[in-house]
Amino acid sequence: MTQSEDLFTVIETQIAAAEHALLAATGGTNVCQLDKAGQATGGAKYQEGRLVALRAIRRLVQAADPARAMAQVQQLCDQWRADLTAQQARPQPSLPWLAYTQGGVDALEGLLAAD
Repeated sequence: MTQSEDLFTVIETQIAAAEHALLAATGGTNVCQLDKAGQATGGAKYQEGRLVALRAIRRLVQAADPARAMAQVQQLCDQWRADLTAQQARPQPSLPWLAYTQGGVDALEGLLAAD
């Protein structure tokens, strides 16, 4: 098994965990519906961010040269960190957006730490 196959397995495992956590946080209700109703919690948005980031990196890793897989993770993590920093710098940051981007950063940093 190659390093990129190991990474892909870790990503798939993390996606399953994030899906489970999001389901637990939302009770199966669509996050957009919860947002519109003003019922989306930081926990749900955090899990949604984790899931979105993990799905994005799965697509990138599948399409990448195996030797560059971890570089893809680093690059996407840097983008998510920049988004989080920008949100934190706002005079009145959106708490759901902070939770969402923090979830994505945490998911990607977890992959980097597992390397």
